[in-house]
Amino acid sequence: MNERLNKEGFVAGRKPLLKRIKNGLISRGAQAAFFLVTKIPRGFGLFLFGFAGRLAFHITVKERKRTLEHLRFIYGKTWTDKQILSTAQDVFCGLGKNLFDMIYLPRLDKNRFDSIVKHDPFDRFDEAYRKGKGAIVITAHLGCFELLLHLFAIRGYRSFAIGRRMFEPRLEEIIRKIRSGHNIEYLDRSGNTPKIVRLLRDGRVFGVLIDQDTRVEGVFAPFLGHPAYTPSGPLKLAMKMGIPAFVVTTCRRSDNSHYVSISDQLKLQDTGDFQADLVKNVETANDLISKAILENPRQWVWMHRRWKRKQKV
Repeated sequence: MNERLNKEGFVAGRKPLLKRIKNGLISRGAQAAFFLVTKIPRGFGLFLFGFAGRLAFHITVKERKRTLEHLRFIYGKTWTDKQILSTAQDVFCGLGKNLFDMIYLPRLDKNRFDSIVKHDPFDRFDEAYRKGKGAIVITAHLGCFELLLHLFAIRGYRSFAIGRRMFEPRLEEIIRKIRSGHNIEYLDRSGNTPKIVRLLRDGRVFGVLIDQDTRVEGVFAPFLGHPAYTPSGPLKLAMKMGIPAFVVTTCRRSDNSHYVSISDQLKLQDTGDFQADLVKNVETANDLISKAILENPRQWVWMHRRWKRKQKV
């Protein structure tokens, strides 16, 4: 046997057996969910997937613990334990419903899509878009955020988004199906910066999430009142290339329709101190995202380790 082992004792280049089994189950589950969504009515689907989300609250110990910890971190002085627990359960239920809609909504024609997804007027965004410099749409993992890419595409805006390549090819295929369509281009995050710049110069809309602590270039800026490492690349592009930037968020309403809020064009600070201006502009975007989360706390991904990295004093 000539297979080289890594320091953990596994065959080099291969994931541990339990990890491969877990990834395989996730991929199979995603395939089953994708198939199921195509076969059942939306009302029943939302009920079923919402129930699955509530079930996941009790099964996923680590994610449940983080959700409760983060809710206490933000609301511990003003909410009761009962409120925090109820909100945490609703978070998981909402994630289940959003999983259904992120597969269901892109399959609809414009009229049916518009009957479910309502939004602020696009007038100010359209005015900026028509200048031909492209536009950057900054958003967050709030509500069924996946619908935003399709909303802009349906309204005729040539759009693109980037994402990290998934750990399983079958799961990657599903994600690409969800994030594809007319007027949409989806890119792998790795090594595509030159293409991002080219697409923006071609006048396209770049949709990007900045509400997670990920391994990308970033700065510390307040988020829900606490310093958080925040991806800064999109605002850096806006500042360097003179591209209009907006914060756009979505929330699920009580009737299971969605409402999309579109900010005014961000007034990017430009004092000549680029780094200080960048931090201030990221803070402006974070403030708008934080406001949207506080208005709809049951719809954000509280299980994410948002304050994982600590700012050095």
